[in-house]
Amino acid sequence: MSTFEPEAFGKYYLVDKIATGGMAEIFKAKTYSHGGFENLIVIKRILAHLGENEEFVEMFIDEAKVSVALQHANIVRIYDFGKILENYFIAMECVDGKDVRGVLRKLSRKRRFLPIEFAAYIAHEACKGLDYAHRKKDLHGNPYGIVHRDISPSNILVSYEGEVKIADFGIAKAELNTYNTADGVLKGKFEYMSPEQARGESLDNQSDIFSLGIILYEMLTGRRLFKTDSDVATLEKIKSGDVEPPSRVNARVPERLERIVMKALAGDKGQRYQSAKEMQDDLLEFLFPATPDVTRGSMSRFMQGLFTDEIGEERRRLESGSKVAKELRESAPVDQWDGQTNSTISGNKAAAAGALSFLGVGLVLLLLGGGIAAALVAWVVLNPAEPEVIIQEKEITTGILDITVMPIGRITVNDEFRGEHPSLTLSDLEPGTYQVLIEADEQEPHRETVQVV
Repeated sequence: MSTFEPEAFGKYYLVDKIATGGMAEIFKAKTYSHGGFENLIVIKRILAHLGENEEFVEMFIDEAKVSVALQHANIVRIYDFGKILENYFIAMECVDGKDVRGVLRKLSRKRRFLPIEFAAYIAHEACKGLDYAHRKKDLHGNPYGIVHRDISPSNILVSYEGEVKIADFGIAKAELNTYNTADGVLKGKFEYMSPEQARGESLDNQSDIFSLGIILYEMLTGRRLFKTDSDVATLEKIKSGDVEPPSRVNARVPERLERIVMKALAGDKGQRYQSAKEMQDDLLEFLFPATPDVTRGSMSRFMQGLFTDEIGEERRRLESGSKVAKELRESAPVDQWDGQTNSTISGNKAAAAGALSFLGVGLVLLLLGGGIAAALVAWVVLNPAEPEVIIQEKEITTGILDITVMPIGRITVNDEFRGEHPSLTLSDLEPGTYQVLIEADEQEPHRETVQVV
């Protein structure tokens, strides 16, 4: 039974702890807004003592920069990145389900194999996410050069609704990285490395394909492919390229699927799949006549049946934590739970909130076809109703521009690029007219003129 006590973390309310590692804690969290709106997300928070490690912080920032550029149904989305008190954090999509490692462990305890069609389906969906990441380009058409480098069962998530998503681009190689790993330094889980990764060579998209081949092999056989008693022996086994066909472990593995596995695991890159799309196409052909949409429904029923007890307990903890989070929110100062954390008001915030009113003026626009909604809000700070209440003996003359883009967009204000964000708050703005440009992949650019008073 969980002993976690929900807590406020900036504008987020942590309602349940999912996991704790040597570097970070992961929580389910709630956000609240006007009109009773609330959203369930996941917060990945660096442990406080690691916030002083410059190299680690740069890697964490790189994870956010890489992930925020990736908007795909098969990749866990990043919504926010920042630092609250001594903790850096990433706010991301909550995938209600288990990782492949958890699925295989549960099946092992029940002495069952993962059904073959589900193993192929999971690999197929992961290929879609990898292909998108590998081909991702910036606004100028330059490839990001993303290689995940840590494709492993713990980073492939399967939701209770049958969705499959790739997580944790924490050590991904990309051209936009601040922190670059020196040649010969190994990053990732040893037993899921490609031969070239085990040798410390430079990597491309084919390394991720090999790693996914290992996962597909293990999903079909229920056995670890390269795991040994020592990391050195594991790396040597990977470099040798000696792979026993999966049908020798599980005789029910079809020959067509075995050929896909062995091609993904080819030690010679010339014999391996050249792209994740190639592997995805072969897996789709294997699944035929079933379609991914049909298989997703079957996968959902399988997951809900396999984890019936866990789902009930998770919902109980979520309901309990959410109840406490609402109490925390209701007891917080009004200016805090209304989201005015970047207010220009100083001094006693509780007193200031009683003396000031805020009028929101703006437009909510839905860009049809891609489901990207952009909300632009210019806050107008009004004078206190009672003139004898004076804050710092001076009139407030600046405004705030609050921009929210769902799910994410590249934001430019008065021809100054402000980055790619799900939300952006600009405070201490001089009164005047501001030109806001929002751009997103596969969407028409949106321009808006906003008056800040």
